[in-house]
Amino acid sequence: MTRPIKAVIFDMDGLLLDTEKLYFQGYRQARTTLGLAAHDDGFLDLIGLPMDAGWAKLRTQMGDLTDQFAAQWDREISQLMTHDIPVKPGVTAMVTQLQSRNLPYAIATSTKTTKARNHLSRAGLGGLFDTILGGDQVANGNPAPDIYLHAAATLGIPAQHCAAFEDSENGVRAAVAAGMITVQIPDIKPPSTALRALGHHVSPTLLDGATLLNLMET
Repeated sequence: MTRPIKAVIFDMDGLLLDTEKLYFQGYRQARTTLGLAAHDDGFLDLIGLPMDAGWAKLRTQMGDLTDQFAAQWDREISQLMTHDIPVKPGVTAMVTQLQSRNLPYAIATSTKTTKARNHLSRAGLGGLFDTILGGDQVANGNPAPDIYLHAAATLGIPAQHCAAFEDSENGVRAAVAAGMITVQIPDIKPPSTALRALGHHVSPTLLDGATLLNLMET
């Protein structure tokens, strides 16, 4: 890399926590329960959006059914997350490596901070992350760069010397707009041709992405 990496910023859902598939499953089940036809693209359009923008998008999809659907979706997700929240492979190994190199790191997520901390704790990752920044801490959510710029400022590292790891299109756009060295680890939705035109890195797994940026011992 031409720019030295002095800090690492992680997204959470779909990158560290294997939760997007649970949200997706809950979305499908809620539609079935309410007698609605399948519409997977409706869920894919919500990935990576902050809560307010997600609600606005959902209202364009559901109209008068929005509140009823949201309540049913929440019930479905609660049932799916009754037990431990699953973690993506390589998270602990990568964080351990960052700690050994004394590289600061943080989570920057569109999820509200309190909810993010709760999910990380239930996933067994609470002790690994001291700096957790939620979407409720910034004025503008993804794809605006606010959450990533806030994370860089919190760590005291210029954004151009931060590596950002993301899974979603909106998150990638936010990280790139912040000027960070961005690596996408696609989860449910593969990157489009238009997204790839941003010139960011795309890797199949978190550890592959970390290795690409020379953040892991090889």
